[in-house]
Amino acid sequence: MGFNFVQYPVTYSIIGVNVLIFILINLRILDVGKLGSSYMTSLQEKQFYRIITSAFTQKEFLHLACNMYSLYNIGQILEYALKPQLFGACYAGILLVGGTLSARIHKKSSPFTLCIGASGVLCGLFGIYMVIAYSVWGFSGIRSVLPTMFLLLVMTASKKIDSIGHFTGLAVGIIAGIILVNVYSFGVG
Repeated sequence: MGFNFVQYPVTYSIIGVNVLIFILINLRILDVGKLGSSYMTSLQEKQFYRIITSAFTQKEFLHLACNMYSLYNIGQILEYALKPQLFGACYAGILLVGGTLSARIHKKSSPFTLCIGASGVLCGLFGIYMVIAYSVWGFSGIRSVLPTMFLLLVMTASKKIDSIGHFTGLAVGIIAGIILVNVYSFGVG
């Protein structure tokens, strides 16, 4: 898959926004402290925009590179299968529902901890992909992503990674995938 903005406008637009915000953060024009999401800022203080901005915010280059490479891969596949409008709606839905659930669940354990990054939404996209692949090809459809699932579980064990955000995104994505396969027909070829 090469770079094709016309065929994958949503994927490349999201990558572009993430890269732009990363640059603006590292030029000290934007502040992670004003973009990240926590229970206290997003829900308690009613700064709901943070649920959205946090999903486009990466501070370190490796964080950005891993997330955007993952989005490049899974985004093109799903945008092709779902078409841009539905893919964009799925991305937005996972971002909003998964981000809100994550902030809410953090209330008890870490209400002030700011969470950033696109990985929760990426886990949601991965959930959609797994459901669609399983519905089309059965277990062999998801066998190829087992190493990625294992890596995701290992990474989620790190204290620096928002495992709640990953799992809420994944859960929302799986639910979205189940809805999609019951509404749309996905076939081979």
